Amino acid sequence: MSTDQPSAAPVTNPQQAFAQLARVDFGQESIQSVLQRVAELAKQAIPGVAESSVSVVVNDKATTAVYTGALALQLDETQYGRGYGPCLEAAVGEELREISDARSETRWPDYAEVCVQRGSLSSMSVPIPVHQTVHAALNLYAVQAHAFGPEAADVAREFASYAAVAVGNMHLYETTRQRAENLEIAMQNRAVIEQAKGILMAQRRCDAAEAFNILAAASQRANRKLREIAAAIVAGVTERPQ
Repeated sequence: MSTDQPSAAPVTNPQQAFAQLARVDFGQESIQSVLQRVAELAKQAIPGVAESSVSVVVNDKATTAVYTGALALQLDETQYGRGYGPCLEAAVGEELREISDARSETRWPDYAEVCVQRGSLSSMSVPIPVHQTVHAALNLYAVQAHAFGPEAADVAREFASYAAVAVGNMHLYETTRQRAENLEIAMQNRAVIEQAKGILMAQRRCDAAEAFNILAAASQRANRKLREIAAAIVAGVTERPQ
């Protein structure tokens, strides 16, 4: 997904980009917005980059999480359609993959032909180690051949390491928040079920186990969630006129 919103401030060198990543506010950002920031900053800070993207591979399914322009998205999806290419090898194999000149590339000849047709003569894909079950790569596409030299590769690796820390922290934050939300929902569900059981125990003069069985049977008959049945019982009592 692309965005028209630029980074907080334009950058002219990698150090400025790294400083911006270090100031990411995890309470205000999502994983996708962090990745978009990574792609935008990479495009600005690494010389020769025309467009950039971030590929994410989860359960052997590859998608482009963010991109700065159509060229990056088109070349990413060309690789996904074929099931191979530098961005996939970088993400899953966790090794940098570079095409110096697509016109003479022999490792992925049919993909390289598409690159030439689209106007990208060189590219670099750098692995971003995000999570054990998630693989990612930062993809840099250039118009000129031999756009990236050894120095650019070193900068890209360092950039990816900063990106990995940012995205890794974001993943941890969102996982923790989601667990907390799930726990709160579970506690709310348990509370209303306990209330309904108490009402049934008083009305039917039964114990807690029998009250729960009554709730479960009603849930099966109505094909509704147990919490919904319990909430209806509680509402029927609380809304009853005195």
